[in-house]
Amino acid sequence: MADQIMLAKKLTGLLLNNAQEFKNLSYMEWDVLLRSAIKHGIAALLYKRVKNLDNIPKDILAALSKAYYTNLLRNFSYYQELSEIIKQLHENEIEVIVLKGAYLAKTVYESDALRFIGDMDLMVKSADLSKTQNLLLQLGYKQNLTDFKKQGAFNIDLHWNFHFTPDTPFKINPEMLWQAAQPCTIGNIKAQCLSPEDLLFHACSHAAYANNFGSMRFLYDIQKTIAYYEIDWNLLFKRASEWKAEKVVYLALYIAKDCLAAEVPDKVLNEFKPKDFNLELVTITKEIISFNINYQLSSINLATLWMINKPLREKLSIIINRTLLSPKSLAALYNLPTNSWRVYFY
Repeated sequence: MADQIMLAKKLTGLLLNNAQEFKNLSYMEWDVLLRSAIKHGIAALLYKRVKNLDNIPKDILAALSKAYYTNLLRNFSYYQELSEIIKQLHENEIEVIVLKGAYLAKTVYESDALRFIGDMDLMVKSADLSKTQNLLLQLGYKQNLTDFKKQGAFNIDLHWNFHFTPDTPFKINPEMLWQAAQPCTIGNIKAQCLSPEDLLFHACSHAAYANNFGSMRFLYDIQKTIAYYEIDWNLLFKRASEWKAEKVVYLALYIAKDCLAAEVPDKVLNEFKPKDFNLELVTITKEIISFNINYQLSSINLATLWMINKPLREKLSIIINRTLLSPKSLAALYNLPTNSWRVYFY
């Protein structure tokens, strides 16, 4: 685990444009970084940082270059399709807010190629939800809860609020999101986006709660959003407090500042620090994030450690259970039969 933590720190150093971290890497270390960057959706960022270095193995550089240009082409198709969906919504008098990667890649990132985007995350008003669902069905999509899928098309994740899990303790007020929403342009199509504070709130809560800090891509969303916008920190934490998510937002900001040098003022961290914020647990969390460079964390949510009043011993037991993987989890991770004796070597 110590070696994996070291590699994760080197990868973080790269994202901060610290080329010194990569002058003496072995081929194996480059290979681990490549696979980890692809897994975490940051291969394009990795390529941008290292493409001019002299010590990169040619096949590693070629793989990163392929990932970069593949993502560029993929995002080009993505935005063409997204523009058409937004156009259809407008023609049916349905307002839409473009969420997460679809908006971030076009704004806070320097290039369309740098941010890997998964589904199309779109938010409509609750009153328009049924109308939007029927429209997507008419366009040939098949519905599975909030997901809409069609052969040969990008998946659409339809929201009327911020959805995480059924037991999410957040109390988001979608009307406040719409009141603060701002106009934006996706391609040549006009849409709406979240206000800077709501955008950062969503990035923080998604990274810490929905994603369990399982991807460095979402930490980078936080870092880039803060660098791009002038954030009203009082408004952000007022929102977070009203919506019962101040600990999650604080944790995400703290980790993003520590891992990616996100420009969160020390004054903000001091002023809005939760009374029960435990720095020792943050240290352990960072180790788990580093460990997670090679493994997706399980379904137990890291952010809950700061949202529930549990003694330190009980919190540590949660962490240990997540770090020491079961034979079944290890078999899935290393593509082994579940009854293979080799799993115990891992």
